[in-house]
This record gives sequence, C-alpha cells and structure tokens, in this order.
Amino acid sequence: MINKNTTLKEIYNISKLTDIKDCLISGGNFFEGESAEMTLEQLHEKNPTWATNDMIFGLERLLKSEFQVFPLYKNESEKRNVKLTYLPAQKRTEDYCIILLAGGAYGAVCTMVESLPVAAKFNESGIDCFCLNYETATPDSFEKGLLPAPLDDLAKSCKLIFETDKFDYKTYCVCGFSAGGHIASLWGTNIIGAKKYNLPLPKALLLVYPLITMENVKDGPIKRYMCAGMFGKDCDLEKIRSYDTSRLACGTYPPTYIVRAENDSTVSVKDGNDLKSALDACHVKCVIEQAKTGEHGFGLGSETPLYGWTCAGSMPRRLNSSMMTRPVFFSYASLISSGVMLRVQGIWP
Repeated sequence: MINKNTTLKEIYNISKLTDIKDCLISGGNFFEGESAEMTLEQLHEKNPTWATNDMIFGLERLLKSEFQVFPLYKNESEKRNVKLTYLPAQKRTEDYCIILLAGGAYGAVCTMVESLPVAAKFNESGIDCFCLNYETATPDSFEKGLLPAPLDDLAKSCKLIFETDKFDYKTYCVCGFSAGGHIASLWGTNIIGAKKYNLPLPKALLLVYPLITMENVKDGPIKRYMCAGMFGKDCDLEKIRSYDTSRLACGTYPPTYIVRAENDSTVSVKDGNDLKSALDACHVKCVIEQAKTGEHGFGLGSETPLYGWTCAGSMPRRLNSSMMTRPVFFSYASLISSGVMLRVQGIWP
C-alpha cells in the first residue's frame, strides 16, 4: 500500500507499474539518484501544490485498475516515452472519454501529480480516461523547436482511440494542465488543432491553470529558455503569436471551462481572460472558475478551495455570470454529465 512515506524509488519498482513507470513524471530526473529516495511527503514539501494525498489517490487507483499502456510510435528510439495510458472507470456510465495532458513547462509531464488523480476522480463518476505522456523538449528542440510535436501526439492518441474496436465512445473531451492546457487549448483551433489532422473536435475543453501564450510570461531567463525549447533558436514574437490560442480561436471552437487560482505566480490570469474574451467575441461558451488561493500545479486540488471541480455528484447552481469565485459550486463533470445543467449553460448541446 502506498503512503506518504513511500519513496519514488519504491513506486518506480512496483512490478505492476513497469509499463507506465517512465511516464509517472517524465523529465526532471525525479526517479534517479538522490531524488529517487524522496518520499511522497518530501516531494510535496519540495513542491507545495503537489498534494501528497492526491498523488496517493491516483497511484492507488492505478494499482487497483486494469489499466493499459499504448506506445504511440513503433520505433522505440523515436519518442520512446510517448505513450497513452487507458484508465477505465470502475463502472462506465458515460458515452464519452476524457484525454488528460499533465503539465511540466514543456520539459516534463507530471502525470502522477495531475492527470492520474484527476482521472481517478473522473473514474468514480463513470468516465473512462486516457493519460497522454507527450513529447517534451530535448537538446534538438532548442535548434528546431518542439512544437507542434505534442499536438502530433494528441492526434495519434485520438486516432488510436477512434480506431480501436474495444472503445466505442460517441465523443471525447480534452483536459490539460499548465503546458498541457496549452496543448489542449490549441487542439480546439482550426489552424493547428484537431481539424488540421482531419479529426473531430472535442465536445468540450477543460483547461486547468492553462498557459495560453508565452507573450504574457514575464521577461527573463525562464521565458527565454522556454521559448527556445518550444519555438527553436529563431523564436520571435511572430512565432510566439502563431501558438497563441486567443489569437487562433474562432466560432467553431469547443465550449471551454477554465479552472485557476487568482494567486497563480506561474501563469498570468491574463491568459485565461484573453481566451475568454476571444471566445466571447466568437459567441463560444467559456466559463472560468477561480479561487483566490491555490497557486499553480494543484491538479485535483484537495488542499485548495477549488477541490470538487471534478465532482459529478452535485447539481451546480444556475449561473448568472460566466466568471465564478468559490464558494459558488460548479463542476466540469457536472457540466458534461447533467443534461439539465448543460442545457442551462449552453455548453453541451
């Protein structure tokens, strides 16, 4: 049984997790050297928004489930860790699935921290989930640029789901956190999203403290490093704006739900506001749920005022505004599970 004193090395060596162990937190060398000796509690102390109990919740669900890992590329030397993990609901009740993309500043994918706990919670509501471990920046990226490789990976994931006989979903949603939220948001655009790959748009997007554009990131070494990895050595404002979702969104963009904290010191609230303004102008439904605290990277958010955003068990109130601040309760899963709420909000046909 996993608990707060379980080390990363012990988790990495659990036999049932062999196929997924390199995807728990890919990048960052968390499972190597001295870092591997950290307990989950120590990992939380080092990264305060990474709630220990949330990580345990996700890992325990993984161990109890009949999960399946799909490598998305046949050539193991090419994108070796780009994999899609299927996490089925205990009792499926919904005709759609959710594809989740964790964040990590495009240098890592923190599935164990964000996607797994949230997928486990959606599983409780009868929703099948898929966690995508997408390609992140390598030394080559600083020459040519990483993007749009993660979008290629998301396209591969959708094709696998649609073409695999065991999956019979009528539609799907995409949920992304931070950098994963950037990928998810771009997926809704016509120019570089699903339509570019001749794939159907998702029924809805869930963006959790999403990056929308690097233009709003404060100038400094971190911004320059990320831009170089994302866009390559020839990065300029035009290139940055070519991946600014708020500039690419149009009237066919999927209904969108944004979850964030006002005190996020990593991604500016301007990102979400810019996207909402663009979607409002296109008459596309966009709802923002926020709390004053929660910072960045909270995932499931059990230690924040935003905990419960995944809950499908409660009927949310009819909203008079498209901007909410806790304690008004609203949940994305309710949004896509409750026919009454969906019609009220106009987010789900």
